[in-house]
Parts: sequence; structure tokens; C-alpha cells
Amino acid sequence: MNKQIITKTLLAKFQVKAGILIVLTAVLYGLLLNNINLWTDEIYSVLMANDSFKDMFHLLMTEDSKPPLYYLYLKFVLFFFPKSYEIFGAHFASYILLIAAQIFAATEIRRDYGDKVALWMIALLLLMPHSLWLAFEVRTYMLSALLMLMALVYGCRLLNSPNNFDFIKFAISSLLALYTHYYCAVWLMFLYAFLGFLLIIQKKYTTLKKFLCATFMVALLFAPWILVPLRTAGAISQYWYVTMDFVKMSTQFFINPLVGDMVQSIFHAFTVLAASTLSFIIVCGIFSLKDIQTQHKKLCFLLAIAFFSILATYSLLYILSIIIRPMLTSRYMLIFSLIWFLAGAVVLSSYRWLQKGFMALALVGFFVTYDDIRAASFDKGYSNLVHDIRLFVPRNAPILTFDNNNLFCEYYLPEYTCLAIVGETGEILRIPSILKNIDLYYSPLPPIVFALDSYKLLAQTNECLNFQTYYRKSYGIDLCKINAQDATYMMQNSLNLRLNKY
Repeated sequence: MNKQIITKTLLAKFQVKAGILIVLTAVLYGLLLNNINLWTDEIYSVLMANDSFKDMFHLLMTEDSKPPLYYLYLKFVLFFFPKSYEIFGAHFASYILLIAAQIFAATEIRRDYGDKVALWMIALLLLMPHSLWLAFEVRTYMLSALLMLMALVYGCRLLNSPNNFDFIKFAISSLLALYTHYYCAVWLMFLYAFLGFLLIIQKKYTTLKKFLCATFMVALLFAPWILVPLRTAGAISQYWYVTMDFVKMSTQFFINPLVGDMVQSIFHAFTVLAASTLSFIIVCGIFSLKDIQTQHKKLCFLLAIAFFSILATYSLLYILSIIIRPMLTSRYMLIFSLIWFLAGAVVLSSYRWLQKGFMALALVGFFVTYDDIRAASFDKGYSNLVHDIRLFVPRNAPILTFDNNNLFCEYYLPEYTCLAIVGETGEILRIPSILKNIDLYYSPLPPIVFALDSYKLLAQTNECLNFQTYYRKSYGIDLCKINAQDATYMMQNSLNLRLNKY
């Protein structure tokens, strides 16, 4: 009897519940870490992290224009991994940020909003399909999401009784977020506007002065970098992949956050249902703000700011996509996931009758999503392709690469010469990687040339082997044989259309 009482008492403690959820996340997500697969954009991240600081910043200021913080963070993490485990280390860099978000919820969010909100936040970070994407993508999204969550929590703290250190934490988290993704700048603009407005109507003028001082310092420290996209965005966006089709599908963030070409089981509808249900719960919570406010005014402000800052950001990006050029895509929207989860945690913690039903649905959706991600993470498609290229293609033969496969070739096949074939609107990733072999575009080719193609451009008229892979490219990659005449024409066309400009 005493043992049952002790067990019940322990399980009632916040630290035990939070600890179990965090350990469960660490184990289940840790089992998905792989040392096999990187897709095109992830390869780009790792190659950037491997560059010298000089080369990295040169590329960022001339070719990429993205803020540098994630690449610097990835470079730091990869320093602790041997080259043979570099892919594992790259995934690990995002994985530990998810665990850090749970620890942040167990400490800072709990301090401000109590045990229930903190526990629901930790649970959502474990169970929602967004997390299973964020925790392994070798891009800035998880870092951006964590820093924005911190900025939101520290920002809302200023509405109550902040100390000077709270202003410092708010300013630092905001500034770091700005140096990860430009969507963060749009969201922070609304966050700062909402906070400033609330401080004015609450007549907290002393706090407002400190807030404005922090705002000025953040703007001043980010100002040097904002010149970079202003100078380079025109040339870069000319060949940017985002189209109006991406804009139309951007609402997937709220209902189906996983990338469409991942493995999707016949039960994938549960993944969609779990994400959609959380969005529905959050929207319904907005209509219950008055009820929440009577219980806890701080929760009311948190939910309202989290929801309306995302809604305002999405709306502005949508309008800009229509007026200027397409710039909204559901993949980038994933950086708002943790703020979305926090809004959901507020509603779920406030209404007990929602909790059991949502938890049951979330658990089913999680395990369906988990199985899909596991299949994608350990898919052997790329490995089989690399093995057969090394078997069939002579080492001294150039490989023509279509559809940005130049990055795949450069990373997975460093012993080969990779020559990018680009069209009038095709992207060029890592211009220096292409320029180092530019002289070979004028060299005579062997009678048979090998090429890598992802969009079936060559398969209709040439002999090709298809390598199916579920890792981000469910249609696979073709390894094709083309004759020297056709290959020479493609190379010359690439030079005339794009490469001669560089």
C-alpha cells in the first residue's frame, strides 16, 4: 500500500512527468538519427558548415544572402563529430534543439504559466508531426523555431514585472532569431508592435522606455546584415524555386506539415487529423479568450499574442507574395511550430474535457508519422545509387548533373567531376563548386556520358537506371547514359544561358 502511495505521489510531481516525457522524446527521436541521408538543401548546409569562415561569409553575402547563424551553429556541432559520422552529427544538431525546447518549457514556460501549460507544451513537442520534421532537417528551421519561442516567452514577461535581465534575454533571443531566417523579422515586427501597444494601454511607461531601448539595440545590431539581402535578393530571387503553387499550398502548415514526398502510409490521414485538430482547438480557444482571462490573464495574453502574431505574419507574407513575388511556402512556415504548440498548450491546459480525446488522436497520429519518418530516414536509395555509380562509372569520367544533383554528386561522390546542367530558370547552388570545373565544359567528352536526373527529363529517350528513394524524393534519381553529341549540346546550352555570367 505504501508503495502505491509513493508511486502515486511521485507521478503527481511535475519534475517526474516532465522528465518521463523528455526522456521518452530523447529515446524515440534518438532512434531515428541516421548517418545515411542528406537531401539537396541539407547537403548545402553541411558544405557551408565545412567551408572556412572567409568562404562561408563570402558565399552568404554574394550568392545565398541567408543570415549566417545556423551555418555557424552547425559548424560548431560538426566540430565534435568525425568525418565518417558527419551526417549523423548534422541531424543531431537539430535533434538537440528539440530537447532544448522541452527543457525550456519545463523551466521558463513553467515559471510564467504553471505546470499544466508546461507539460502540454512538452507533450506537443513530443507528439506533433511538425516536430518529427523539425528535429532532423539539416536546415535552420528548428533553431529559428526555438529562438522565436524564447523571444515570445521573454517578450510576454515584459508585460508583468520584468527585471533588467528579462529585457536582455528578450533582446538577445530576438536578435539571434533575426540572424537565422527572414520570416523571423516579419514575425518579430508584429510581436514588438503588439507588446508596445499593450505596454501603452497598460500605461507602463517605465517598462515601455526599456522596451524601446531594447528594440533600438536589436535593430541597430541587425541593420548591418539587412543590407545583404537588399543588395543580392534581386539576382537570387530571379531563379528562386517558390511559385504561386507553393503559396496556394502554404496552409499545409496548419493541417499537414510533413513534406508530401516523404513515405506516407495508408494511415497518413491520422497525421493530417492530429495536426488539423490542434489547429481547430487553437482557433476555438481564441473565441474563448474571455473564459481563459477570468482564470488567468497572463494565459489570455500569451494565447492572443501567439495566435495573432502568426496570423498577421502569414497574412502579410501572402499579400506580399501576390503583390511582389511568391515568397510563402509551408516548409518555411514550420519555424512557427513551437509558437503554435504553445498556443495549443494554453487551450488544452484550460479545458480538461478536450484533453483525453486529443491525446488519443495525437498518439495515433504520432506513431503513424513516426513510422513514415523511420522509413525515410533509413531508406537505402541514395546508398544504392552511390554504390552503383562507383561500380559503373569510370573515375575519370565526368558526371552531368540535372536538377541540383550537382550537390548530391559533390558530397556523396567527391572523387568524381560533377558538371551542372542548368536551364534558363534552373537554380545554381554553390557557384564556386561549379566554377572550379568550368574549363571542362569546353573539353571533348567520351562517346558515352553518364548523367543524374530527378525529373525524368532523360529517361524517355535514353537508357537509364532508376533508384527509388523515399528520402524527400519519392520519384528517385535516374542514372542515364547519353551520347557525347547530346551531352555537348547541353553543356554549351548551360554555358550560354547561365554559366558564362559567372
